[in-house]
Amino acid sequence: MTVTEIAILRVHAGVTDSTLRDTLSGAITVQDAWHARAFPDRPSSASARAVASFRGIDDETQILLTTSWGSVEEHWAWILSDDNKQQMEGTNLTNIIANEGPPNQPGGLVLFHLDTDIFGSSHAATSKDTIALLDSPVISVERFSVDTEKKESFAATLEKVKASMEKVVHPHLVRSGRSVDREAEGEEFVLVSGWSCVESHTQEFAASSASFLYSQLAGIASSVETRHYRRFL
Repeated sequence: MTVTEIAILRVHAGVTDSTLRDTLSGAITVQDAWHARAFPDRPSSASARAVASFRGIDDETQILLTTSWGSVEEHWAWILSDDNKQQMEGTNLTNIIANEGPPNQPGGLVLFHLDTDIFGSSHAATSKDTIALLDSPVISVERFSVDTEKKESFAATLEKVKASMEKVVHPHLVRSGRSVDREAEGEEFVLVSGWSCVESHTQEFAASSASFLYSQLAGIASSVETRHYRRFL
């Protein structure tokens, strides 16, 4: 099952887009080469694996990294590889990353996987009249924590919300997934939408009829976190 890696980390204040591009581009090149050796029968380029890096608009020290993997186990094979360890211990990355500690622990980066290919070819633009998420000027990433007993109601309402949102965000896209490695009780769903600008989401969508259905969705969740990002690599 193809999964989407979502890694959210923090960089030190003042780190420029140029520095981030130079540093992460080198790391991606190493990952491409490792993937080609580990899975020689599959495409290994960054574009084929939907590798992308986003910077927070609400908080520029927040960076979101995403990659499509064949499975969670495949991603962990990379994480535990010598190639990745050398990258993570290198001065280029350690000089810009502010996180300390293991993933999903206090001070560490946030890491989880969604049960579908959010950004990859299966969810690319479906026609010349649509804009793929990776090409959208802005994306919103909304994380919903949902009590286990409410997950079916939430999932059904989420599909209705996506259908109504698609009419508002067009030509951009709306995609969603469920975390497959959540350690806390309950479920986590993630809704990713493309926008022309932040105001299209916070003002135009908020004033549309679709926002009423969205408010019902948010009401089912126990918590909601919304962030806006722009792609820089």
